[in-house]
Formats: sequence, structure tokens, C-alpha cells
Amino acid sequence: MRFHRLQLTGCLSIAMLASTACDRVSETEPAYELAQGCYALQEAVSDRYIIKPDSQHYELASSSASNQQVAAFYLKPSQLGRFLLYDQDGLWLGRSLLKVKPVDHPSNGVEWQINHVQIDDDRVNDSDLISLKNQRHDERLFGRDNRLYLGLDGSFPMQQAGFRYVKLEADRCRTYPEAPLNAERLAAEDSRNVSDTQDLKGFVDYHTHIAFPRSLGSLAMSGDIFHPYGIEHALGACKELHGENGSLDLLEGRNTSSGSSGHSTAGYPNFEYWPNRRTNTHIQAYYKWIERAYLSGLRLMVTNATGNPSYCQMLGIIHPGRQRGDCRSDDAITAQIEYIYELQDYIDAQQGGPGQGWFRVVLSPAEAREVIASNKLAVVLGTEHGSLFDCRSSKSETCNADYIETKLNEIYDLGVRSVFPIHRFDNAYGGTRPQGGSGGAWMHLTSKFDTSKIDHVLDLINPGKYLFKEIGGNYWDLKSCRPDTYGTRGVKSMQQFIDEDFAFLKDQIKNVPVIGELAAKFFDWSVIQKLGPLPSYDELSANEGACNTRTLQEPGVHLIEGLMRRGMMIEIDHMSHETFLATMDLLEAYQYPAVVSSHDWFDNNPENRARILRLGGQVAPMNKKTSSVARVLSKYAAEQAAFGRETIGVGIGSDIQGVTSQADADRDYPVTYPFVSWDGRAQFEQPYTGERIFDY
Repeated sequence: MRFHRLQLTGCLSIAMLASTACDRVSETEPAYELAQGCYALQEAVSDRYIIKPDSQHYELASSSASNQQVAAFYLKPSQLGRFLLYDQDGLWLGRSLLKVKPVDHPSNGVEWQINHVQIDDDRVNDSDLISLKNQRHDERLFGRDNRLYLGLDGSFPMQQAGFRYVKLEADRCRTYPEAPLNAERLAAEDSRNVSDTQDLKGFVDYHTHIAFPRSLGSLAMSGDIFHPYGIEHALGACKELHGENGSLDLLEGRNTSSGSSGHSTAGYPNFEYWPNRRTNTHIQAYYKWIERAYLSGLRLMVTNATGNPSYCQMLGIIHPGRQRGDCRSDDAITAQIEYIYELQDYIDAQQGGPGQGWFRVVLSPAEAREVIASNKLAVVLGTEHGSLFDCRSSKSETCNADYIETKLNEIYDLGVRSVFPIHRFDNAYGGTRPQGGSGGAWMHLTSKFDTSKIDHVLDLINPGKYLFKEIGGNYWDLKSCRPDTYGTRGVKSMQQFIDEDFAFLKDQIKNVPVIGELAAKFFDWSVIQKLGPLPSYDELSANEGACNTRTLQEPGVHLIEGLMRRGMMIEIDHMSHETFLATMDLLEAYQYPAVVSSHDWFDNNPENRARILRLGGQVAPMNKKTSSVARVLSKYAAEQAAFGRETIGVGIGSDIQGVTSQADADRDYPVTYPFVSWDGRAQFEQPYTGERIFDY
């Protein structure tokens, strides 16, 4: 980001009949370095301080004002170059009802663009001068007599908008609410020149969903990984989204036993229910918690944009008017990638300016090495979307080689470097790996919608669409797996799913006053009947592994080849076994090494795993308890060595914030506080956020 020096005329408008010559004020770079500091503000021309004589007012007073009256502001960045001025009473310097006054809630009226300025006026000492522009109407703060005002440039002498920041002792300010790290750095940061062949050390997480709050139209996960106004807004109560007692938390209720009967909606600082290891729909990776992981040694992280169009549409119906964007893959991926870049900028702002943060998006192996060598976290952007590029059917004339090339260029330009060709659905590229249980049945249902003719679930009841027509689409075509493949156990009969799990929707419709019974019958006719015939999979025994017969399709070949041409990482988890085998044949034909299994789903077949490792790829265990992960890491390290790897390294795939549960504690390996990180750089105390104490 480049900033250019601006020349601001300090003239009064002609309408104000200015009689003096124009003074010049030079505005230079934003004052990034003020982040997290405690300051008083002093008018440049007169040396008068901003004071706070009472809880409702700010004024200007002489430099002899008592220390108790001088307003002490904690400068909390809201984004790069913008700050919240938080006073000693927990209020914000801001604009309210055309006045400059203490404000009790943050908004753009309390955000200030703060830039360094130089004033061409012999009366003014240029050192440590800034100007503050309010973001509500781009008005500058200026002083006149003993009052503070806001005005547009040209409506007042610009030198009156110059303020000097005066550093105060930290205890003069009230610290802005935030999650503590509960960690102490034991070693200073250093940057090391690392050659292309020299080993780097640290932890790798190949599979995260940091941007999931922007998935599914921003209607599934409560909270944000950061918020311009702080943790109280990022991790506030989830009642507005999830309803009274979590009653509207569709995704949580359908996927976890703890969420099925509702949950407490209290957020920061109480956290009565969330975050916890089981929750699917509340923030698990607030940026300060990621920072704690970074301090412990996390140095490379892949974070995937994801989505489910049909589920997104259902949530939009439940929350009318609240959906962000549409539910197509392009929109979902772009929104989540932009969110990660916003996070990077926000962390930069907290650390003192562009490039200063510990969180760095990287676009190449060389960039990753450079970032890791400087003891920062290298972040690789990926996508794990079941309807990538909206290629839902191999029969689509749209999803040809040229179209796929164009779409790959688009996501590459966004910064995406890792791709799952398949997620939860069959699509134009190939078949999906089935999932068992009720959670899998929900994905199975949305797979039926996603491969059908409908563009939106409301098309089912639209007379101009499919109210009176068949919708097409397919369920998984399953068979017993070959003997060397474990497959998926517990695939649920879709008839049983509709009769049991899906019945809650029908029950809610019945409860609608007056028209409930009639509406339920209409729902049964217009929706349920169109879902048949429903597969039961009676031919598969309960203990028999199920495999999807669908294999790699022609558009899938175009996609895989396009990813290889761009040097992108290819994730083979979520592929049906047949699609996986065909994909591996293709990768082996090109001897392409950048293949990853971050769910570790081929451990049941050593030869499948060996094919990945033989190419130079990676297989990472999903989150498990400590002892289980340790055994897998040792096993995979030994297998890498057997294939002649000069450098041995095995990552993990936490899937954090990916609608999955996190690892349980391991009673055989309790965490004892305090402890020191593996590299000796940091010591960690037991973590807490607000009133919630965490014990791993």
C-alpha cells in the first residue's frame, strides 16, 4: 500500500471572507505506530490539551491543566490507519448529534483516520503532529477557543486541525477489551537468511477454515475472527443469529448431540456454552487464539474457503434479509478470501503498520520460506467447495476446458494456491466420498439438490420453476468396497433420514397458526415427494464399507491438469475411491508432487498412502487426541524416510472452524502450566478469555 503526501490548503472559504494569506499544511503517512499506545492530545497552535472535565464533555484547556483532567486515550486500531480513541472511562472520542463528545458505543462516528502532518507556521513546532479525520463524514477534528469541532477541509484554518500526541504512562489509560495471550516471549524476534535447501522448523496445519464466518451467506457461524471494534463485537452473544436458546442453529442442531436441544447464547465475557470442542457454529479460531498457536510454533497454515449452496439457501430462508451475497461458489470463495486479507490488514494495524504483523498470506514456496525464516506465520489460501465454479454436472456444456481455465485464473489471481476438486457432493469433476450418520445424510440431501435442475431450493415451490416438475439430480451410487478399501460405515437410509431427522421442518410448519396443517401437506407434496425415490442401501450391511462408484470425469481431468500447470496444491480427500485412483494415475503420469491428504483418509490402505508419498506428497492426520496423533506422526515420518526423503516433516489437519469437532483431551498426557514452547521462544500460562478459563 502506497501513501502519497497531500498538500492541503489551509484557507478559509471565500464565503467566510478570509483576510489572511493561505497557510500550507502537509499531510504525510498514517500514524500506524500509535497502535496500542496511551496518549494525550495537545492542540498544535496553542498547546492546549484535550481534557475531560466530566463524563459528558471534552474541552481544550491550557497546558497547566491537572493530570486528572487531561484526557488519556488508548489508541486501538480499527483497521490500517484508523483508530478508536478509548478514554479512561471506557468511552470513545466521537461524533454524536453533530458534536464532539464521549460516545458509549462504537460506530464509524468514533473511527478516526490519523495522519502525520507538517504545518508551515512559525508558531508551530512540527514534531509529533497529527490530524484526525472522522470517518462518518470525512470531517477533521479542530479546536477553536476552548471547544472541539468537526469540519470539512477549507471551512477552517487547517493549522487548527493539528494536534500533538503526548506519550503517557500505560497505567493512565484504560486498556481496550481483548483476549490476553497468556504467553510471554522469552526470545527476541530475529530474521534469518535461509537458503533454498536449508531446513525450516515449526508446525504445519494443512487444513483450517479460518474464514468460515463468511461462508453460507454469513448465516451459520456466530461471531468473527476479528472485528474493527474489538472482541465484544467479534464474540458477542449469538442469540441474534441462532435464536432464543439456539433454536435457529440449524447446522449445530443437525450435527452435534449437544446442539440438538439448543444451547446458551451468551458470548464474551461469559461464554457459558461456547467455544468448546464440539461446537460447529461458533468461533473456534479468534485471531488472538491463532496468535497463541503461532507463538507456540505454528509456522505454516492452509486455510480453505468452503460452502454448500443448498444449505446456504435454507439458512437464507430461515433468516430473511440477512444473507450476505449469494450462495454460488464464486461469491462464497471471494468473500472468504477477502476476509482473510482483511484479517491480515487488521493484524498489521495492531502491530504498527503494513507488513508488521505475524500473519502473512504467501503466494509461492519462496515467499513461504521467507516468511517462516522471519519467524512469522505463512498462510496459504485454499478452497474446499463442493460446487467449485458451479460445475455441478458433467453434462453441463458450460464446464468445458476453456471455462475451467478462465475460472482457475480467477481464483489464482485471488491468491488461492490449494484446491479440493471434490468436497461433499458428486459434481462435474467426479464422485464424492460418502459420509455416514445423520450429518452425512444432510450432505446427501444437499447433494441431491446440488446435482438437480434447481438453482435455489425455493424453485421447488415456484409454479414457474419446478412446482409441477421433476427436479432430477442424483443420490450417491454406492456399492460394497473392494477388499483392500475400508470405505464408509453407517451410511444412513435416506428414507429413515426424511422420516426422522428431516421431520423437524415439517413439525415447525405444522405449528404455524391457522394454516399449519395445510402448509405441511403442501410441503409434503411440493418438496418431500420430489426427493424420491429415496435410497435405503439395504444391500449394504451395517458393518460393510460403502464406496461411491462415480469416477473422475472429463471436466475433472481439465481441472487437475490446470492445477498442475499452475503449480497448485491438489487435495485428494473427499474424492470417491474410484475418483482418487484415477486422479493418482494422472498425477503419476506427470510425476506431480504437490498432492496432499490433509484428512488422512487413506490410512486404511497403505498402498494408496504410499502412492502419495512416492510422488513427494503429504499425508497429515486429522485432529485426534495427543497420543493418537503422536503415533501417526511417527509412522508417517518413518514412511517418508523409507521413500528417501532427505527432509522429514509431517503436518496435521485440524479442520478447525470446519463444521467438525476438535480433539479431546488425553488423560495420559495432561497439560501442565506453565510450559515453554518447543523452540524456547515463549512460555505459556493457562489461557482465559473474559470469564472463561480453558484447560486443554
